[in-house]
Amino acid sequence: MRILLVDDERLLLASLTRALRVERPDWEVETASNGLEALRLLRSQPVDVLITDIQMPAMDGMALLGQVRHDPELAHLPLILISAQDDRSSIRGGMTSGADDYLTKPFSADELVQAVESRVRRLEPGEEPASVGPLQAQLKERLTDRERQVLGLIGQGMVTKDIAADLDLSPKTVSIHRQNIMQKLDLHNAAALAALAIRAGLA
Repeated sequence: MRILLVDDERLLLASLTRALRVERPDWEVETASNGLEALRLLRSQPVDVLITDIQMPAMDGMALLGQVRHDPELAHLPLILISAQDDRSSIRGGMTSGADDYLTKPFSADELVQAVESRVRRLEPGEEPASVGPLQAQLKERLTDRERQVLGLIGQGMVTKDIAADLDLSPKTVSIHRQNIMQKLDLHNAAALAALAIRAGLA
């Protein structure tokens, strides 16, 4: 599998590249320092997953996302945004623009590997991304009504104690629901849960 990792922070880029090569030695990891460089690489050699920071010079991650989604050759490429911005509006902006996942910095190499593998499992080459309707149907099949409620509130940016108050549950029960959701959906952090809730129209 070939990964393209895009970030203007050279130390972070080197660290993530090294970690990915240790965690998954069979993966090929290419790097770029901004969106323009990434776009040139994408058009010259195919990759399986694109991972890009949002804030970069020359062409930022959101502009790169727009270019990728409007290019017929690249439109269905799985794309993961990485950012230090963890507020709901930033996550919503990324997901509604066509990102497949959203990781907030700092994150571990293991979290990044899990996010990549999760994307590849969900979207085999040639398949189109699920639209909101089918995605909602999948969530209805895999999650209980209460778990979908919790997921929707996570997507609205609510924390455990607020979700507990809103649903008249204990914080411990909400935490159990959150863990169950993450396990059932193969997701690994709150930003990924929020991103999915937004993509499914639950938030």
